[in-house]
Formats: sequence, structure tokens, C-alpha cells
Amino acid sequence: MANWDNLEETTTTRKKRVWKPISGLEWPGDSALDLALKKLHNQDFDRKALLHRLVYIAKLGSELNDKRDLGTYYDKQFRQWQNQYQGEGVTGMLLVYPNHYVHLVESSQEVLTALIRDLAEMGERDDAMITDSKILVISGNISARLFGQWNSRVLNLPASRLELYETNESIESLVPECLTQMLKLGMYLARQPKLSLKSVMDSLHEKVPEFLIEQDLIGYLLQSVDLASPKQYLGLYDRPFDVVLDSELVWPLATKTFPLS
Repeated sequence: MANWDNLEETTTTRKKRVWKPISGLEWPGDSALDLALKKLHNQDFDRKALLHRLVYIAKLGSELNDKRDLGTYYDKQFRQWQNQYQGEGVTGMLLVYPNHYVHLVESSQEVLTALIRDLAEMGERDDAMITDSKILVISGNISARLFGQWNSRVLNLPASRLELYETNESIESLVPECLTQMLKLGMYLARQPKLSLKSVMDSLHEKVPEFLIEQDLIGYLLQSVDLASPKQYLGLYDRPFDVVLDSELVWPLATKTFPLS
């Protein structure tokens, strides 16, 4: 005959071996959701940051005595922002005209946002290197870089007067033309041998003047109200995204959202 006392004792012992008591919030094992979240977390370390491109124009301030100081300033700022955010490297081109400059920057969203905030702060100071700036475009998640590294050049051009520039074209047509010129300039520099790249960049206004945005056009675009300033861009960027549904404005709240079948 079976010994029911021993069977009951064996079953109880077996249950104690399988089911361990839970203490506090400690679970016996990882669920399928926990394993999936851990897998995604581990993949984040191998995932590359998205690359973005910013193109903007600005007017030089009267306090800037040496135009080469502008390139030195941004070279220092980019090093600082890269150490702070640990994202994508910075590539692009800074072209300094007699009274304006054009800046194309390729980097992470954090670095570009820090650059725009710096522009907004300098635009409010009387002793800043720039007095006004406008954003031409911000391209998100670009597939490849246009420039291999970041460089700055002071263009040896005679100063031009803004009132000489006249056009019947709209801002929607002028801005793409400016961006096309910058893209063609990047493609032209990418085809140059590395040994002669420095000499080519020092004489851009002589070799490829068709790839340089006219300085009169830059001044014209700076006066446009259709282009956003850094301050206006940050006002939209920092605004909380909050959608209020129509049903939330009705009191009392509806109890039956869907009809009963």
C-alpha cells in the first residue's frame, strides 16, 4: 500500500524546490518583456547617432576686427560641444565674406542645437561678432556627409552694397539656389586631391566663383521675414507639444465613447 503521508511530504518538498518565495520586489526570473528590453538596451550602444545638416547666414558685427577670429571661435566651440555631447563629429564649411558669412555644419542634433542657441545669445549682445542671422535649412537624418572635415576660409572679395541687389524671385526660389551652390561646392572639394586641397580652398573666389553665394544675396536674405532667426526657431523647438482633444473641453465627460452593438 502507498504511504500517503510520505507522498504528501514528497509533494510538499517538491513544491518548495520549484517555487521559491518572493522577497520584496525581486522576481524569480526575467520575463519575455525583460529580455526584449535588455536586447534593445544593448543595441543602443552599437547604434550610431543620426546625422543632421544646418545651413545659415549671418551678418558680421563691427566688433570683429580680424575675420579669422570667427573660424578660431567656432573651432573651439565645436571641440567643447563634442566633448560635452559625445556624438557625431563636426564637418562643414565656414565662408567669411567682407560683411557676412555662410556656415554649413554637419553633426548631431545636440551640437546643432547648441550652435543655434549660441547664435541666439550673440544676436542679443551689442559686442558680439555677429548682429543678425537667419536659418536657411535644417536637414535631418542625412545619409552621408558632404564635407570630409570642418574648414573655414576668409574670401578675399571687395565689399558690396546691398541696395544694388534687385530680384523678382521669391524666397522659396532663392534659398534652394543658395543651397545648391553649397552642395556643388562640397562635391567640387571632394573631388580635389588632398595635397592640393588647401591651395584650392584658399582661392575659391578665383577658381569656382559660381559655387559661392553672392554677398548681396546674403544681405537680401537676412532682411527677409520669411526666414526664421535662431530665436524664432528655438521658440518652436522648446515649445511643449501638447494636444488638447475636443472631448477634453466638454463637461461632464462622455461615458459612452463607442456605440453599443
